[in-house]
Amino acid sequence: MNEQKPTVGIIGLGNAGLALATPLLRRFDVLGYDRDSERIAVARETGVRAAPDAAQVARESSVILLSLPSPAASLAAADALAQGDLRDRLVIETSTVSPQDVAALQARVAPHGARVMDSAIIGGVHKLAEGKTTFLVGASAEDYARAKPILEAAAEEIFHLGETGSGMRAKLVNNAVAHTTMVMLLEGAALAAKAGVPPDVFYTLMRRESGLLRPLTHRFGERIRQQDFEGGMPTANARKDSSLALDLARELGVPLFTMQASHTVYEIARGAGLDRLDYSAISKLWEQWTDVAFGERANER
Repeated sequence: MNEQKPTVGIIGLGNAGLALATPLLRRFDVLGYDRDSERIAVARETGVRAAPDAAQVARESSVILLSLPSPAASLAAADALAQGDLRDRLVIETSTVSPQDVAALQARVAPHGARVMDSAIIGGVHKLAEGKTTFLVGASAEDYARAKPILEAAAEEIFHLGETGSGMRAKLVNNAVAHTTMVMLLEGAALAAKAGVPPDVFYTLMRRESGLLRPLTHRFGERIRQQDFEGGMPTANARKDSSLALDLARELGVPLFTMQASHTVYEIARGAGLDRLDYSAISKLWEQWTDVAFGERANER
């Protein structure tokens, strides 16, 4: 055992697990295990100390990070870790799972004296390897304080969002937006191509601040957070443009999913009396439907 540095355990040495180990090696003795012997061999070359099994990781590491492909794999890892020593161990789930999966993991290790927290990863593997990832953390204050030095070694930014499960909830929201945006972009790209707009032009338009960014930076970041809906582009105009885009898609035979669904919101907004307000006012519909608040004061809740 490396006596100069504290030991941190990692179960799962795939692309993400090995990327996570890379910045940790600068400050910690990293003890890793993977069921795939080839991954263990690769990890050894980077400086990770290989364990013969998960039980050994539990015996030598007070904090153990999981980087596994599925919730079932995490639960299996918990059982394997319990064959070692899980008393007073902190298990950090970094894989993308549901809050219920995190709770199931906690239930699995709690009888053995261990605790679980979640630390969801935002950003690609390259950011993780560079020590510049973002962690979305769900943990008690005590567990977060214990894990923080380890997380800081791999992160550019850390958000402690509350109790266990909170980090995964935020990660699921983040991914849902990204994945929906991907579908929307493909719809737009197909519609643009059918309409004779070159892909390079479509890409240039979307990457400008007036393209994909403006709904976030201006409409959400400024208008919605400040509850300023006067002036700007009226909701009625947004509905008109949306309707024209749907007409064009039907004419050109381009299937739309996200754009068709979003148009429904603008139709509902008309009935809600939002036509003359900036179209960011459609946020009021979700405030009514879900009893949430989007303004800056919402952060004080």
